[in-house]
Amino acid sequence: MLPLLFSAFFTPSLAVTCTSQTQPNPIAQDYPNDATGVINGTTAIVPIPYAVARSIVPAQYSILTSAYRTIFPSLPPDLYPAVLEALHDHDVRAFNFSIPDFSRSALRFPFVDRLNDGHTSFKYGSPILISKENAIAVNGSAVYGTTYPATFVPECDAYAADACGGTFMNASVFLSTRNDSKPDIGSVFQTTGAIPYTLKAFMNITNQPIFGDAPSSLCDNYITLFNTSITAPPYAPVPVKGTVSVRPPVCPKESVFEEVYGFRMANAFVERNAVPCESLGGYHGTGEGDSG
Repeated sequence: MLPLLFSAFFTPSLAVTCTSQTQPNPIAQDYPNDATGVINGTTAIVPIPYAVARSIVPAQYSILTSAYRTIFPSLPPDLYPAVLEALHDHDVRAFNFSIPDFSRSALRFPFVDRLNDGHTSFKYGSPILISKENAIAVNGSAVYGTTYPATFVPECDAYAADACGGTFMNASVFLSTRNDSKPDIGSVFQTTGAIPYTLKAFMNITNQPIFGDAPSSLCDNYITLFNTSITAPPYAPVPVKGTVSVRPPVCPKESVFEEVYGFRMANAFVERNAVPCESLGGYHGTGEGDSG
């Protein structure tokens, strides 16, 4: 999810260049009039109490509980599928421009009835943490809602190896009132043989239009593709299991969630920015080459 308003914010000197191991953008030539790129990292379901989700999602929008219970049938009835995104955006291009790589992390809230039509799922996306060096990405994201410039470890890639054979990504916001070094969003994952959620479920949640807490009727129509070369063998999504820690300003109170399952993967994406939310009613694709 990341608005990249190139015409408004393109200033090459505002960001530093990262060196990433992520593969190049395979679809830029296919979508010359849209923002495209590669997202590499970990997307996982964080089971949180439904009451916590309800306290975060704006009160004027209902949560489509029957929709997420259908897609995540193994989720206990008192829990809600929040989504961790710990990602690195690579080789992002649009309108003959490209921008330097950046990282981002957020706890997302899918299956929100943004249109109050009883069936279209949107994803509530505030706040988000984005590499502080990349003003283009930070300013673009702020169009939709609260965005914090942040530092990331690793700085220029999707994840790093830890001493126990797993991978991690940590994101931190500088707040002068703190005297500790704990991340605001921390995640550690190990590969695993199987997870209780299907890849098709992740296709659904990653393709829900995104909105935030900005007073706006504009949404981010972000289409995550699962059928390009960078998501196919030998680069197929890897099931992972791990632990996620979050604290304010990401969530109301400091929390640690274990038994978090998801996929470590790279995906191409197509992004259509500043789309009227009202125009996005209906079904929103599987990321298998459709137009969303």
